[in-house]
Formats: sequence, structure tokens, C-alpha cells
Amino acid sequence: MTAVGASFALSALLYAGACAAFFVNLARGSKPSATWATRLLASAMAAHAGYLVSDYAISGRHPLESIQQTLAVLSLLIALAYLSTMRRHGMTAIGAFITPVTLLMLLGAGLRSSLPPVPEHVRSALLPLHVAMNVLGLAAFTLAFAAAVGYVIQERLLRTKHVVGVFQRLPALEVLDALGGRFVTIGFPMFTLGLMLGVVWAAKQSALSAAQGFAMLAWLFFGIVLLTRAIAGWNGRRAAIGTMLGFLCAMAALGGYLLRGLGG
Repeated sequence: MTAVGASFALSALLYAGACAAFFVNLARGSKPSATWATRLLASAMAAHAGYLVSDYAISGRHPLESIQQTLAVLSLLIALAYLSTMRRHGMTAIGAFITPVTLLMLLGAGLRSSLPPVPEHVRSALLPLHVAMNVLGLAAFTLAFAAAVGYVIQERLLRTKHVVGVFQRLPALEVLDALGGRFVTIGFPMFTLGLMLGVVWAAKQSALSAAQGFAMLAWLFFGIVLLTRAIAGWNGRRAAIGTMLGFLCAMAALGGYLLRGLGG
């Protein structure tokens, strides 16, 4: 196994360990599990950064040159954004919803050997900006998705009067709702710019792909969430469900790009 392959495998194993530890913390709420989860995630991020650096040093490829490299950068950025906000907002339990996403994205990045790079006819000076804006927007949407999942679980526990266990480890509904709205507000302008640039390239190809269609659908869901929050006061459960649907559409778009590469 090469050094790049070894660092990738180590990163994936550490993310899987962090994922398991966060689920244990969500289920039991023990302080040692929270400590181990945080340490494993930090270790995974360090190995992940080492993987990106070693891969670039050997291949010389731009970090955002292909969908696989984009996934590798995006997964690290999501983990970094989560750790930077976790302690401030008491979001340790939300790690159980964040780490599976980062792990899946990293594993998707591992498919790169069988996937082609971005075709020459869609390259331009604005391509890095298009990808960077989408990456930043998706990182914010992932945190919003985690807060939304936490909200739906917390709200259901309240309705069923199950106020022990997981209920005691999730942030309050007001906190989750406010965080979800804030992250969508942060991510939406960046995702909008990235999508607009993507539409320009799609026009050059004379057709929209299914992946681009899912990206537009994701934009629509997040836009509706923001609009209804501002105008109709649709906070809480309805906003959380809209956020989750938007995120799933965004993930479908990423999956579409991967499948399109495999088909090529």
C-alpha cells in the first residue's frame, strides 16, 4: 500500500471510530465517550489533512480538480466547521449526525482512481470559484442538516413525553432551530453563486444533467426554508424538514456526479 493509500485508510478508520463513539455518547451520554469521540475526530482530521497533502505532493493535482478531490476537501471542511462550533453551542451529541456524512464523503473520494477528471471543455478560470462556493455552501448545509435532524428527534421525544436518555443530551429545540436557520442563511448565498456558475457551464453543454437538476432542487428547498422563515414564520419542524429535504437533494447531486463519472 502506498503512503497516500495508507493515510486514506487511516483517515477512514478514525472517522469510523469517531462515528461509533459519537453514537455511544448519544445513547449513553457518558463523559468518556464524548472525550474519545472528540479525540478520534480530531485525529481523523489530522490524518485526513495528511492524506490531502501527500496526495497533492505526489500527483500535483489541484485540491478541487475533480468531484472526488472536492469530496475529500468538503468532508474535512465539514468536520472542521463542526468542531469549531461544537463546544460553543453544546453540540456534542450532533456529532452522531455529522460524522457519518464526513465518512461517506471520504469513502466517495476514494473512488477517484476509476473516475475521470473534469473534462477540458468545461474548465475555465471561474471553475475553482464555482467549486469553492459549492463546497462552502454544502459545509454550512451539512451543519444545518445535523441541527434539523436533532430538532426532529427532540421534538418527537417531547410529543411522546420521553424526556430521558437522548432527550437530555440534545440541545434545546430553540437552539437547534436557531442554528439550523443560521447555517442555511450562511450557506445559501454561496451555494447560489456556485449554482449560477454551474448553470453557465451547463448552457455551454446544451443540456442539464440529473445531478445539476438535483442541485437546483436543493437550492429551491433551501430558498423556501429561508423565505418561509422570513415571511410566514415557519420555524421549527417545518423548517427542519425542508432543510433535510434540501440536504438530501444536494447529496443526490453529488452522487449523480460520481455515478456519471463511473459511467464514463
